[in-house]
Amino acid sequence: MLNIQRHLKKIFTNTSQPRYKILQHLIESQYYSPEILKKIQLNKLNKLLSYSQGNVPYYSKMANERLSSKKSEPLFKRIEELNKLPLLTKDIIRIQGKNLYSSEYKNRKPYQNTSGGSTGEPVKLIQDSEYYENSEAHFLLAQTWRKTDIFDSTIHLWGAERDTFYGRKPLIDHLKDFLKNRIILNSFTMSDCNMIKYINILNKHKPKLIISYAQSIYELAKFARTNNFPVEKQNAVHTSASTLYDFMRTEIEEIFSCKCFDHYGSREVGAIASECSAHDGLHVFTDNIFVEIVDKNGHPCPPGIEGEVIVTTLNNYSMPLIRYKIGDIGIIMGSDPCPCGCNYPKLQKVTGRSTESFKTSDGEIVDGEFFTHLFYHLDGIKQFQIIQQKHDEILVNIIEQGKINNKDLAAIENRIKDVMGSHCRVEYRLVRKIEKTATGKLLYTISNI
Repeated sequence: MLNIQRHLKKIFTNTSQPRYKILQHLIESQYYSPEILKKIQLNKLNKLLSYSQGNVPYYSKMANERLSSKKSEPLFKRIEELNKLPLLTKDIIRIQGKNLYSSEYKNRKPYQNTSGGSTGEPVKLIQDSEYYENSEAHFLLAQTWRKTDIFDSTIHLWGAERDTFYGRKPLIDHLKDFLKNRIILNSFTMSDCNMIKYINILNKHKPKLIISYAQSIYELAKFARTNNFPVEKQNAVHTSASTLYDFMRTEIEEIFSCKCFDHYGSREVGAIASECSAHDGLHVFTDNIFVEIVDKNGHPCPPGIEGEVIVTTLNNYSMPLIRYKIGDIGIIMGSDPCPCGCNYPKLQKVTGRSTESFKTSDGEIVDGEFFTHLFYHLDGIKQFQIIQQKHDEILVNIIEQGKINNKDLAAIENRIKDVMGSHCRVEYRLVRKIEKTATGKLLYTISNI
């Protein structure tokens, strides 16, 4: 059946679409020298800035105040000069609204999108066909790093309400799934019964690639282990949409007997970075986005030092996002060549949302991953969530699975106090359910500070 689908897809897929032409370019250009890639990115950035200065009210005003350049010359001679411009926050987007739209956005096949909303009220965005085709092309490039091409079978374990289906699925969507060798499993409905069904589907079809929320495929792997449910060897797992912690990667790779590839992207800016076969950091898609890592004062962080992720979209002229504070924390890598041959720069890792890091009363930052490791593989716990209520108040929601050892909880409380301060109060609360975000993600750590 999969071979029939593959041949039909070749017949019906219009490979003259922009995304496939862009993909062919990316497959070649990823191996350009770092110097050439940086020059290409600088040219794209100057083109975007010049356009924004003349067509986007918010940036026109800003550029006139902060930049001076002859029209015959590029605004920036070095890409690092971008830090002359202020950061763009979600609050600014809400306040400025249509001042961030291009004056001609209606001619660019626009559509509305929103941020995921995991940190509060989502922001509304305008994107266009050029942005969409470039983002899709970069996603397809990441698939080639998993030894998967556009005609191969995939199974998606996905949970965003806007990307999945409720009620009766239209016939046209069934046809699209068939032609794309694609099966979509709804991670909004991860009951025990459905998880057994999902594992059986994976065992039967053995897709070339599993595409999933990191948390969803981890929950499926953990369910299989806990219930000794047989799982056939899979080919590759592509995780996205939430933080892939080390303990999650270990569980996924052990249960599905294949490599896990992490991918970093968002609704606001599309594909940002992705993991290659070297499994040593995530390559930043320099033809799609410019990434900065800055400290709390807005200064660039050196390689290996954690800071805020700042992104600039290079292909959305309808609503350019320049130096957008996306709300994530990450670490940039040095410039050593990657064994895979791709010369894109790399992020060492994306450690999570800024709201997933905790803050002590002394102003110190504690990575949310510290807390998740405390509860990893702890007997009696099915699911957990750690919430910082105040600087000295930590709430831990727990869904039980068997009997929890109180000595384990006491030991964890002491370790939390070691980093948060001896005066910190830790409260454990047994719950029946831990609420997910509107897009179906489970946040393991949340700071309300």
